[in-house]
Amino acid sequence: MHRATRKAVSLALAGMLTLAAAAGCSEKTGPSSASQGSSIPSQSQPQPEEKKVTGKITVYTSEPQDLVTDMLEDFVGKNPGITYELFRSGTGAVISKIDTELETGSTDADIIWFADIGYMNQLDQEGLLRRYTPKGAEKIDPSFNYNDGMAWEVRQIFNIIAVNSLKCDVEIKDWNDLTKPELSGRFAMANPSYSGGAFTTLVGLVGEEGPGWKLYEDMKANDVKFEQSNGNLQTKVASGEYAAVSIVDFMARNAANEGSPVESVWPETGAVMVPTPVAILSTVAEENRAACEAFLDYLLTEDAQKFFVEQGYIPVDPSVGVPEGAPAVADIKTVKLNLQDFTDNSAALRERFASIFGE
Repeated sequence: MHRATRKAVSLALAGMLTLAAAAGCSEKTGPSSASQGSSIPSQSQPQPEEKKVTGKITVYTSEPQDLVTDMLEDFVGKNPGITYELFRSGTGAVISKIDTELETGSTDADIIWFADIGYMNQLDQEGLLRRYTPKGAEKIDPSFNYNDGMAWEVRQIFNIIAVNSLKCDVEIKDWNDLTKPELSGRFAMANPSYSGGAFTTLVGLVGEEGPGWKLYEDMKANDVKFEQSNGNLQTKVASGEYAAVSIVDFMARNAANEGSPVESVWPETGAVMVPTPVAILSTVAEENRAACEAFLDYLLTEDAQKFFVEQGYIPVDPSVGVPEGAPAVADIKTVKLNLQDFTDNSAALRERFASIFGE
């Protein structure tokens, strides 16, 4: 190529680059500089924002009020278009409220979260639960999915034994040790008529792998005491009012981590895994469905699972670890829990318990 020709080409290229640079600069000042008729959007154009979920969720639960409130506050903080209402009581009282409301045609609850898988099964059979698979479900054990999306376990709770190390002068390794004469009047548990966790423990302990009804008969003879809730048990074993209690594991662990002389005993026969799943009612108003689904999605996020660990719970996502003082999940032995008993035999089990201890 002749020198003059090369110079002309160079000048032409330089001119093109100058025009391109000018166009790029003007493009950043506003959308009016975008090419008209182009089917490919400019990279500098703002992308459409993800639609914000809005609505209100009403949660009926038996979970500790402070812990579930902290969780809900974190959820709405991450989802500012959603608000919530909370009704909290013992499982028996929550179920009674739902039943009373259903007699009028519907319940105010959108989400239920408590320890009575049998009652949830009954609601499901009546078409009152809405099946939903939350995001992140693939990370957890399939056994935490009840009835193909009817309800979901979001963290694990186990009923164990806790002792006050300054007051308990009896070696306790298993459930039957709670009937030793030295513990007469000094051992307590939650009342199965009020506490869903205590009733679940009853179902497990009188089942095929537990010590059976004789345990409860012997505890009756040994002057066992009853409290309405695990929260009362935590307070009274920490203070030494009781030498030993049957309690959910996270409360015993939290008491110890707060400095109380409380030690956890994981029974040799096995602890009782207490299902406390979360479910969505089919009666949820259409404008609140997305908010309810977002809450279930949130509970399985890494942030929420880590939050559960901070609260003392063993999570369902094994990748986030376990709380201080908790055993590895693989090391936890549990008695077999026949979930069908909750649906088929709950009334008979409650009647037999009442025949031993009275109403």
